[in-house]
Amino acid sequence: MAQGSSVENWSQWDLLKLNSFSFGITGFILAMDTVVLPVIVLTVAPDEFKNTYLAILGISGLIMAAMVQPTIGRISDRTQSAFGRRVPFIISGAVFSAIGLVGIRLAPNFGVLFAVWIFIQANVNIAYGPGLALIRDCVPLNRIGMASSMKIMSDAAGGAVMIAVTGALIGNTGSLDWEWISLGILAFLMILAISITSVQVSRRELKAPSDSQRTDIQSSFRSVMSGQLSLFLISRLIMITAIASFQTYGLFFLRDSVGLDNPAEALGRMTLVIAGALAIGVHISGWVSDRVGRKPVVVVGAIGAALSTLWMLTADDSTQVLIIASVIGASIGVLLSANWALANELAEQGQAGLHMGVVNLATIGGAAIAKMLGPGIDALNRIPGRADDFGYQVLIAGAAALFVIGALMLMPLNKTERESVPKDTGSPPA
Repeated sequence: MAQGSSVENWSQWDLLKLNSFSFGITGFILAMDTVVLPVIVLTVAPDEFKNTYLAILGISGLIMAAMVQPTIGRISDRTQSAFGRRVPFIISGAVFSAIGLVGIRLAPNFGVLFAVWIFIQANVNIAYGPGLALIRDCVPLNRIGMASSMKIMSDAAGGAVMIAVTGALIGNTGSLDWEWISLGILAFLMILAISITSVQVSRRELKAPSDSQRTDIQSSFRSVMSGQLSLFLISRLIMITAIASFQTYGLFFLRDSVGLDNPAEALGRMTLVIAGALAIGVHISGWVSDRVGRKPVVVVGAIGAALSTLWMLTADDSTQVLIIASVIGASIGVLLSANWALANELAEQGQAGLHMGVVNLATIGGAAIAKMLGPGIDALNRIPGRADDFGYQVLIAGAAALFVIGALMLMPLNKTERESVPKDTGSPPA
């Protein structure tokens, strides 16, 4: 569906259904990374190497995402089918990912587990890469902000629901095999979510076939790369690094720096608070960015994230942690929503699959960089004459600086096509 579909009425319910696939796929991957793989690794790896084996799986997943998403995005840009360019990839990738869960449960050793995980990662990214292009394909430019908000909310909701479900079930003991049940629920939720999106997109494709079916699209890395996009990618990589840093080392920070007795419990509560605040911030920022533009909203979110991140250095009990976490969550929600909308606006029509795959490389890169900071934190914590938590202090201050630097790097970007589109006259979000 091309931007010519802007005459259609895209309600918030329609936008939520369009982004349902993100609920399923993002939730699936987060639940696998956070809950399922650690449990399965314990059955196939020596206890003293469990973290190493888990890291190998995590890094291999990032590498597969970086390889598959831009490639399959480019292929989907040039695909023609009765269901459009993206839906066949979304369906096939999700189905084969679900089938791969059988191998996860039955893996007799780490070698088999690794091979199956590579298979799942390849297929889940075959689904996810083309799915990322749906907003630019389908949604009129004056609704991209709200569409991007729904995408970020779907990510957060999918992760929260699937992590909660698998976490509650997979460790149970008894006559039932709770690992099979947990994996079955993950597969069901993912297939259900991608089905909602597939039906939504296919119906619109069949009702109003458009240049989304063209076969003469010459999508290539050279054609999508530009000075504008390069600057945006560096900015996004920097800000995602800041976000992922606290996600990666938050539990150790709460234990060693804040001094909480039960940091895991506190981190769990903090995650829920951040998710709730993020949802509120995302929803409001999508509506605002459709009216005032993306860059101002990104800057506001980045400044809020920087200040609230620094504020975390003053926390000394769980109550303060939760209060500060709510501000961080809202700020990051504002930032991510407007940033994703800007990413969509920078895409040329007909090349959204490859474009969004390239954009997501910055997301993957930021997460990878954050995972590599551990040795530096440990080294700083051991500096004689410094506090034992000096490494965490540097991490927090550095993350705050990265938020600001990332936002400032967006300032030279030229005006986007959005400003030539009539503003949406709908009501503000409830």
